[in-house]
Amino acid sequence: MNRESRNVILRDKGEFTKFQILFEVMRNQPHVKQKDISDALGITIQAVSKYFKRLAREGLLEVGSERADYRLTPKAVEKLREEVKYLERYVARIKRDMKVEHYFPAMAAKAIKKGEKVGLLSKKGVLYAVAASNTESEAFGTATTDAVRGEDVGLKDLEGKLKMNQGKILIVKLPSITQGGSRTVDVAKVKEFYEEFQPDRVGVMGAVGRAILNKLGLKADIEFGISRASALAASRGLNVFVLVVGRMVNRVVEEIDSTNMKNAVAIIYEVKDATK
Repeated sequence: MNRESRNVILRDKGEFTKFQILFEVMRNQPHVKQKDISDALGITIQAVSKYFKRLAREGLLEVGSERADYRLTPKAVEKLREEVKYLERYVARIKRDMKVEHYFPAMAAKAIKKGEKVGLLSKKGVLYAVAASNTESEAFGTATTDAVRGEDVGLKDLEGKLKMNQGKILIVKLPSITQGGSRTVDVAKVKEFYEEFQPDRVGVMGAVGRAILNKLGLKADIEFGISRASALAASRGLNVFVLVVGRMVNRVVEEIDSTNMKNAVAIIYEVKDATK
């Protein structure tokens, strides 16, 4: 049986039901009651009867002279074995994939050897693997690979709990082009907001915001998808300074509220107007 035909059992509900019925017949033959199969699979007796007739036509089921006398044919036994092997391999792949997903990625703050126990801490939204003796370590894990300083490393068997402090978001509301754009912005006020807030990241949306950053000699860290990116950055403990025109303020605020609800965090935000 080739890979494509085996895969049908997972893609076709009818084929999977046939597999289940053949399995139930194998477990109970020769005295098989359609009602018992109906109860086991959660389908009607009428549906079971139709499947029995279909299986018989396909040469997979032998019907005896007496009622409830059913047996699998050699062809059915072979089919069942092949499909069980396929399902076992499929489940094995899922288990392997799930095992890989349990590895926890971090940045190596020092040279690390595979199997070494390391500490884990968060700084500016980035997770670092440090020496296990580091007093700032909030959690511990075992390295799955060698890694040099500054390289990514996988960790397993994690112990402890990381403390992810929420950052803050300062949204600076700017006038739109129709309202005068950057020419009607109090640039000195924006500079004051920035210096008082001391952000870890700067986000900007639109030409007006970019013009203001140019006047301040600043560069944006986030330019696209800033609503979601800013909320995620803040959820990792970063303070984000966002420049947007008035009509986009609500979109940023909605994303922050959504992130707070979904991730059970408490990102604090404030909106300030920079219009002259």
